[in-house]
Amino acid sequence: MDGILLIDKPENITSNRLVQKIRKHLKKITGRDIKIGHTGTLDFFASGLMIITVGKGTKITEYLQGLDKEYIATGELGKITDTYDRQGKVIQEKPCNITQQELEKIVLSFRKTYMQTPPPYSAKRIKGTRAYKLAKKGLEVPLKPKKVTIYQIQLLDFSPPEFTIRVFCSSGTYIRSIIKEIGDLAGCGAYTKKLRRTKIGSFSVDRATGLEEFLMMTESETESILISVKDALYFMPEIVLDEGFDRRFTMGQRFKVPFQEKGTVKVLDRKLNLLGIGKVKEEGVLQPVKVFAN
Repeated sequence: MDGILLIDKPENITSNRLVQKIRKHLKKITGRDIKIGHTGTLDFFASGLMIITVGKGTKITEYLQGLDKEYIATGELGKITDTYDRQGKVIQEKPCNITQQELEKIVLSFRKTYMQTPPPYSAKRIKGTRAYKLAKKGLEVPLKPKKVTIYQIQLLDFSPPEFTIRVFCSSGTYIRSIIKEIGDLAGCGAYTKKLRRTKIGSFSVDRATGLEEFLMMTESETESILISVKDALYFMPEIVLDEGFDRRFTMGQRFKVPFQEKGTVKVLDRKLNLLGIGKVKEEGVLQPVKVFAN
């Protein structure tokens, strides 16, 4: 059982708890301890797509973490919470008088690349400690801004004081920060009331299985929704090796290949079975990075 699972996380459960439930269920239906992981958490109050890596799929976690994301989020104008979301304590309230046209102009101004400061209640590490743990103690959280890109952003609905946006962005973008920043520009602040992740790369939540439904699945049903490691790496260029070179790759040897572009590639044998991941270096030398073949 190797590959990835697309799971639709419900609201009001931690990502860690979701992973524990999946691990326990896989052991129950297979009788084996199967290694699993995930490619990025969602907040406790948020819902939507999580990619769960299974078996050999855990070897590609780092490559999936950097994929772009899409979210639909609802914010409430006129209030700011210490966590920037509905779980926090309201620390500021202001009346908000803004038209839909004015709000839409503000929302569209976020279609850019800029330095975004993460929320103080985040999983970012500061000298080894999670930022939210420092924030809970009332300590200052000196988080460094990070470059993020908002490729597309759209105002879907405005029903004062609430507004809903769709955001297509680079990995590492904090939607809670965007909602607050929109509120700041509106002159009254805002916090995130609802958040749903709808896409990771080309994987859509429409293809995902709900957690409760997954926990009722048999082993064969689970295998039927498992996406292979090869297909999960759809975004990575591929090299097909001739016989003999495939064995050299799986043995960890380096050799020249007729491939023009430098960078990370998925490596296949002549039958198009995935052998692993390699890196094409100077002068077309292929170096094995991760080997999946038995």
